[in-house]
Amino acid sequence: MRVILSSIAVGLVLGVVVGWGVGKFHAAQLPWNVGLENVTVDLFADSDAANQNGSDADAKKKTPRAKVGEDSFDFGILEKNPSTEKGEHPFYIENVGDGDLELAEGAKGCFCTTFTISKKTLKPGEKATVLFKWDGARSGGVFNQGVMILTNDPNNKEIIFSVRGLYTSPVIAIPSELAFNNATSTSETTRTFRLFGFERNDDGTPYDLNVDSFEVSDPDRFTVDITKDSVENMTEEEKNNKLVSLATSVYNGSVTMKAGMTQGAFQELLRLRVNSSKTPIVEVPIHGAVMGHEIKVLGPKFDDKSSGVLRIDNVEKSKGTSTNLRLLVFEPIPVNEKTVFVKSVRPDWIKVDFTYPDEELQRVSKVRQIEATVSIPANSPEGAFMGPGKDQFGEIVFQIGADEENAQTVVVPVRFAVLP
Repeated sequence: MRVILSSIAVGLVLGVVVGWGVGKFHAAQLPWNVGLENVTVDLFADSDAANQNGSDADAKKKTPRAKVGEDSFDFGILEKNPSTEKGEHPFYIENVGDGDLELAEGAKGCFCTTFTISKKTLKPGEKATVLFKWDGARSGGVFNQGVMILTNDPNNKEIIFSVRGLYTSPVIAIPSELAFNNATSTSETTRTFRLFGFERNDDGTPYDLNVDSFEVSDPDRFTVDITKDSVENMTEEEKNNKLVSLATSVYNGSVTMKAGMTQGAFQELLRLRVNSSKTPIVEVPIHGAVMGHEIKVLGPKFDDKSSGVLRIDNVEKSKGTSTNLRLLVFEPIPVNEKTVFVKSVRPDWIKVDFTYPDEELQRVSKVRQIEATVSIPANSPEGAFMGPGKDQFGEIVFQIGADEENAQTVVVPVRFAVLP
């Protein structure tokens, strides 16, 4: 019997990245609020004054003391489905002092969390339950959320409780689909992916994921290769990915489209059968378009070997950035602003500028080289276009040919995020 990973050191990826220390969590997940400082000071002003000014000398010596057992809880990997995207966990506060301990609700990490305090005044020796509830449906992936409890304990005026975990399928493919956007009928094209497993056995050891079989919807035109790898061989980029770094099993996969494909768009499917009871089948969609003219896209940040994605990655909002692409057209056709241009971009503020070869060079060479400068302008809206699905990337669609009916389009997905 297998269980989902029960202890993970994770931080927020699709939200705010935080450390596990209470100080770091407070700084990153619960930004300080001057108003909250005032609430903390004023909330228990009456009880503090009573202790200081009461006529009973013994009352002056009585001090509440808040004791907490666990202040964080790790749910590990939770299967991504509607029945497990909401949860709750109880935390406990005990008064181990000799004065009354007062509790009050403070800040919380996000609107997806709520909490209740079972008892807000604790006599010495009494306990209260803080029931932490959350809705992870909006989070997805790695999450880390917390709440703050305010107290009149002079040495522990703020208590932070947090939960963390990971919503995902026990077995996933990255990228989740393979795009052959700019393939030609004259040569074969290969796209690669990685299959990651996250399951563990009851004793916490990695579960040995096996790919039992696989099939592609059109085996005459596509070949598939799957080989087992080791988590120790993951790339630095993968190790820095909060989700991928938790993998217990890794497979390398490749899909090759053979030469001789018919011109036009296509949709195919790769189906993998694995020995996971929770995710026995992993499906990887395959899509793209085969062009009549041979056109090649090159660039320092364009991955023409495996993914076919322009990887700009992180962009500072105040600075923006740019990179270069080269479109090589291997046919003696005229190229200018009327025959090679941008048909569409997503988002619509991506900017593309062209430099065309002069007419004399085009007369003596069969290869047309068009330079394109792709820019994310400074002060672009913040946002992430990082995939994994094709609709979650940015996109540039180049049109080759002035005649709309006979023109070809070259689709270049763009992976980037605009950060503050």
